[in-house]
Amino acid sequence: MASGKGEGYHLRLAGLEIDSKLLLKFAEAFKAFNLDVRPVEMQPPDTAHERAITACVLPLNQSAVSSLRRSAWFLPRRTLIYGIGDWNEAARFGDIGINALLESTTDLSFRAAVFATRSVIARGIGVYARVPMVTDVRIKAEGMAAKGITINVGQGGMAVKLSRSVSLPEEISLDFSLPGVRHVSLNACPRWYSGPLVGLRFQPSKSEKILKKWIGAYSRLGKHD
Repeated sequence: MASGKGEGYHLRLAGLEIDSKLLLKFAEAFKAFNLDVRPVEMQPPDTAHERAITACVLPLNQSAVSSLRRSAWFLPRRTLIYGIGDWNEAARFGDIGINALLESTTDLSFRAAVFATRSVIARGIGVYARVPMVTDVRIKAEGMAAKGITINVGQGGMAVKLSRSVSLPEEISLDFSLPGVRHVSLNACPRWYSGPLVGLRFQPSKSEKILKKWIGAYSRLGKHD
């Protein structure tokens, strides 16, 4: 997907159940990464021209998510989803494919969400890319257990935000689900830390084929015809 720089592309960002000023503020965060965004405040019912929407920001509550699911322009695995809420709400609505979680509506949270998805917007997703995706993950090792949420998931590893900063053992087991994949269980090892963030590399397993197929399904994330 092009950034729009020199190619006439504009990402159309929908806002569901959020204040128009907040939508504009979120759209401004994209400009810091040289991404051209046109905010669209959605009003039901949908209209035909709104089928070109490529991203949506919404609070993670039943009303907003239900509106999203009913929207003709919402295309699972193609529409970028920015969810405003906490970890529990993200887990509750994980099936919609939340690409970035905004735990607050501050400038810092907005920039972090755009940063997490910028590579998809600029370059798209390849076989060895990481899909920005928020899902809960359970981490286990001998004598310890931890919880976290994913920032991105790829065929060879993932970035995870832990519920608390902790050093993980050299080998851990992971259990998580993904939109369209009920359960993934595999082993991994930590490769880097940045505060509560940790980068994990997967150990070779049968899940590689599952993850490769899942990544392929997201190859058109953030694109429209």
